[in-house]
Amino acid sequence: MGIVLSILSGLVVLYTVLCLISIFMTWIPGAKFTKFGKVISAITDPYLNLFSKRGWFRVGNIDFSPILAIGILSILSSVIGGIATSGRIHFGSILAMILGMIWSLISTLLGIFILLILIRWIVLLVNKGQVSTNSAWYQVDLMLQKFVYKIGNTFFRNNLTYQKALLVSWISLGVIWFIARILFGILINLCNNIPF
Repeated sequence: MGIVLSILSGLVVLYTVLCLISIFMTWIPGAKFTKFGKVISAITDPYLNLFSKRGWFRVGNIDFSPILAIGILSILSSVIGGIATSGRIHFGSILAMILGMIWSLISTLLGIFILLILIRWIVLLVNKGQVSTNSAWYQVDLMLQKFVYKIGNTFFRNNLTYQKALLVSWISLGVIWFIARILFGILINLCNNIPF
C-alpha cells in the first residue's frame, strides 16, 4: 500500500510541475500554440480551468487562481506522501497539514498584496501623490483602488485620499496577517494533538 501511495504522490508532484510549466507558458506569447504547448495544455487545462472560470480569485487584471490550483495539488501530494510514509491515516496530522498549506496560500496572497500596496504608497509619496495614466502604476491603481477604498472607508468616512487608503489598507492587512498567523499556528498545534 505504501508503494502505491508513494507512486501516486510522485504522480501528483509531476502533474504539479506540468501545471507550473503550463502557467509559465502563458507568459510567453505563442508558447501555448507550439506542439509541446498543445500537449501540456491538453493535460493541464482541464484542471486549471476549474479554478480560472470561477473568477473568485481575479483582482482587476490579475488572476490568482493558478496559485490556488497549485496549492491544492501541493496539499494532495503532502497528504498522500504523509500517509505513505507513516503507513497509517492519522486524521489530526492530515488536518494539520491541510491547515498549514491553506495558511501558506493565504499568507502568500496577503504578502503579495501587502508588498504591492506598500510599494505603491511609497511611489505615490515620492511623486507627491501624482498619478499618470500612461504609467504601469495606472494599471496597478485600477486593480487596487476599489479594494483599498473599501478598507479605508471602514475607518475614515471623510477626506479619504487614495494615498491614505493605501496606508490604512497596508496597516490593516498587516494586522490581519499577524493575527491569522497566530490563529493558524494554534489550530495546527491543536490538530497535531488529536489522538486519532
